[in-house]
Amino acid sequence: MHGIVYISLYIINSRGGAGLPMKRLFKASLFGYNRKQVNGYILNLRKDYERELSKKKDRMLELSQENRDLKSRLMEYEERLSDYEEREKFISKALVKAEESAQAIMKECYRRIDMEKYKIRQEQEKWKMREKEIIRQLLEFQKEAYALMESFQSEINYLTSKELIQLQNEDKSNDDEEEILNVSSM
Repeated sequence: MHGIVYISLYIINSRGGAGLPMKRLFKASLFGYNRKQVNGYILNLRKDYERELSKKKDRMLELSQENRDLKSRLMEYEERLSDYEEREKFISKALVKAEESAQAIMKECYRRIDMEKYKIRQEQEKWKMREKEIIRQLLEFQKEAYALMESFQSEINYLTSKELIQLQNEDKSNDDEEEILNVSSM
């Protein structure tokens, strides 16, 4: 009973599920299959399995390390995001305060401008009244000056006429005296 016999082995994967069927030819021996061949085959299968298992473990370690790295980066990004969100809140508050401050400053400026305009209008009114008063005083002064000039003119005319009368009287009296002298000298 020596011959070749096909043996179908099913390799079970690490998760407990069925694997792919592995077919191999073994020589038959006196009490069954050739033990050396079967053990060699099983040893080769074991080595292949251990090699695959080692590769899978290495890949699992790589993936685990990559997962840790990604988690670390995720935490770092979350911290950054949190920091950025805090900064955004701070900047937002600062902008709101700056806006409120700018509005308060503008409101105060407009209030001061209005107050200055009011003061300027009051000063204008005051100076207009002062101008009117000065014009009124100048007109009064002009009237008084005209009245005084008329008075002086009247007095000058009066004095001039009086002097003329006096001169005429003196001329008459000189003429009379001359006549008297002429009459007496004759």
